[in-house]
Amino acid sequence: MAKFNPKQAQVYVQTLQQVLTATQETADRVAPFFTKLDDAKQENKVTDIPAAEFAEIKAEFEDAVTSYQENAARLNAAKAPIRILGVHKSLAKNYELYAQATALMSDSLNVADQTIDDDKYEQSEADQAQYLNKVQTNVSKIMTSQM
Repeated sequence: MAKFNPKQAQVYVQTLQQVLTATQETADRVAPFFTKLDDAKQENKVTDIPAAEFAEIKAEFEDAVTSYQENAARLNAAKAPIRILGVHKSLAKNYELYAQATALMSDSLNVADQTIDDDKYEQSEADQAQYLNKVQTNVSKIMTSQM
């Protein structure tokens, strides 16, 4: 049986905390842009958003996607303790799918004609909620496990 390595567990937890902190910071930064877009979408006033603001929303979404993809790469590269390897692999996969769902939302915005692909946008919202919930479940299992 593999020997428990407390240093490895400590490094892993630090990496996980950094990813979670970066995720929250990114979500906090993009939230006002999402809210503005979502409100306009609900009121059928997307075309009323000034073109520069719409382009800025798209840029912020793209920045969020980049951040989430970097976090997914960090999780995939992290060396998890043997005892939580299965949950870690599930976490890394779910986080990667979350990043992809976020990319779908960004892709749903067409700056040239200032439109939103409603199917992509709604699919993205559903997928983000699903995978974020799975990520949270995985993190909870990891943090309550005996590494």
